[in-house]
Amino acid sequence: MKTKFSLSIIATALLLTSTSVFASSYKDSVATKEAQAITNPSSVHSRAAAAKAEEEMSKEAFLAKVKAGDFKKEVSKEESKRLRKVVNRVVQSHKDSLKKAPKEFMSALNDTIMALQAIKTNKSDEAQKLLKKADVEFATAFKKDPKLGLIPVLDNAEIVTFNGTPALIRHIKDSAVKLLQDNDTQMAIDMLLPLQDEITIKTQYVPAFLYPKAVKKAQKELKAGKKDAAFATIVTALDASQLDTVVIPIPLITAQDMVLQASKLEKSNKKEALELLTMAQTELQKALLLGYTHEYEKGYKNLNKQIEAIKTEIKGKNVVVKLYDKLLNSFKDLGDKHTKDVKHSK
Repeated sequence: MKTKFSLSIIATALLLTSTSVFASSYKDSVATKEAQAITNPSSVHSRAAAAKAEEEMSKEAFLAKVKAGDFKKEVSKEESKRLRKVVNRVVQSHKDSLKKAPKEFMSALNDTIMALQAIKTNKSDEAQKLLKKADVEFATAFKKDPKLGLIPVLDNAEIVTFNGTPALIRHIKDSAVKLLQDNDTQMAIDMLLPLQDEITIKTQYVPAFLYPKAVKKAQKELKAGKKDAAFATIVTALDASQLDTVVIPIPLITAQDMVLQASKLEKSNKKEALELLTMAQTELQKALLLGYTHEYEKGYKNLNKQIEAIKTEIKGKNVVVKLYDKLLNSFKDLGDKHTKDVKHSK
């Protein structure tokens, strides 16, 4: 198992620009040993232990290089440009979909937080003024919109990219399995960590209806000299926030952009259109290997099938405008499913 493992790792290294030289020298050293054994058979037994130790050291030295940062390749300007475009489009679309909080509500929320700090530092008079101001602002906000529900107050997008091919993903996964079988669990974890290619959007919401009640109650408690109770009332209201997390696979939206580009080139440059469609299929394969298709496997297979149908029609010199429209709608539908797959937490 050890020998197979080493060869598998070397095969992985051939796909990594940062470690290919090491893998090559490792293979050369093995070839040198074989040549020595042929020319001088008696040296084999006397050097067996040393050779084995050297080989093990070489393996360990190699494995030490196989870290998360090594699983990267040079990204072309075109790839970088496309990535920025698709990521910005998704993030902006999400921001546009959020209900905008009235400025009075946000101002009141800020005053409530400042009042909390004032109570904590024993500045009760200042806290009273801030809570009174917040009370008026909340009332104004609800007068403008009586149906205020969950209000988005914080929005953050985290982007993690993987710049490898489907072949590299397979090698990393296979090598990680062998590492686990060999009880090299920490190394396996280190190898798998880079296998993410996604946009994670986190949005924090607050239940608007709770704050006016909490502010009024806290005011009464402060007047009664119950600072701890007032503090607890505000903290309880603030803790009622909800965090929504959405994960959007970058390979999916990248493939969608490639198909859109291909649709514009179909008449003027069919060769480039075909290349873009093939690249889109590669991106969908990456999504599959990275584990983003599990819940929507049927949808991803349908996308690949439609792309293949378009490629066939292009080669046959047929008109494919309607096929592109259908495919792009399928991309949108699948993207919407990912966007609606929201994880709620506090």
